[in-house]
Amino acid sequence: MNTRLVPALLVACLSGLTWATAALAQQPAAAGIAYPSVAAALADLRQRDGRDTVVTMGDGWTTVNEPLASAQWSFPPATHPAHPAVIRRAMQRSADGQVQVRTDHLCESPAAACQALLAEFAQLNERIEQAKRGRGRPATPPAVN
Repeated sequence: MNTRLVPALLVACLSGLTWATAALAQQPAAAGIAYPSVAAALADLRQRDGRDTVVTMGDGWTTVNEPLASAQWSFPPATHPAHPAVIRRAMQRSADGQVQVRTDHLCESPAAACQALLAEFAQLNERIEQAKRGRGRPATPPAVN
């Protein structure tokens, strides 16, 4: 291999890594969101409306319920600082029978707006946990990814 190319390749790789790291900071990983973009998720879920999803609108938010997956997708309105974004919350039962809320997200906005949106949903998840405790069910911490 040409030894003059090695430094150039190293710089190119590090530059790519820096760019990729910056991109990830802008758009956190979306482990449970199997779509390449917020727009693709919304388009597909709307297309499935009436079959295995129920799409509703309220206060500018688009909400998609996915009953078979015990999941709800929330898309903020265009006026929201985190738009475009989607939050998917799904109720899951662990091996020991505990029910918890798994929250996944895909946010294409600045990191601060995305974090604020996640904080809003963390508060909603906490209210669910409080309601469970109020009904005598043991609390489990919600999983936020």
